[in-house]
Amino acid sequence: MAVRLRVSVVGLFVHPGESPEVLLLHQITPPEPNCWDLPGGGINPEEPLLDGLRREVREETGLVNFDVERVITVVEGFFLEPDGNLLHGINIVYQCSVLPKPMIFNSTDPEVGPWGIRWLPIANLTPGQCSTRAWRSLVAAGYR
Repeated sequence: MAVRLRVSVVGLFVHPGESPEVLLLHQITPPEPNCWDLPGGGINPEEPLLDGLRREVREETGLVNFDVERVITVVEGFFLEPDGNLLHGINIVYQCSVLPKPMIFNSTDPEVGPWGIRWLPIANLTPGQCSTRAWRSLVAAGYR
């Protein structure tokens, strides 16, 4: 069995308030299809981490002007791929912020499913609705 390594950078955008909301997108591609996930994705071999984060967030949400505050956590996962090989995913999760809170997102990314990109109340989310990296990031940041 071959093992493929993928290093990804993702952004945890939380809008504070009485009922904090997190920016999530409907992920429809492997390794965890049909769930809510954080915006971001794999970096290119020659690409600095923060450049990759900005590129991926822009591609998936259309957001360009946002702040990257700090690394929240690193989430590691192993997933069986359709070809029978193993994906070793390493996800570096950054706390990000954007003001004012955008309500319209622009994405032509084929990974974004029909539910689109939304601010969702953190209190209403369950582990079964979220990707592993999204849920573990919310826990690491103290929101769950």
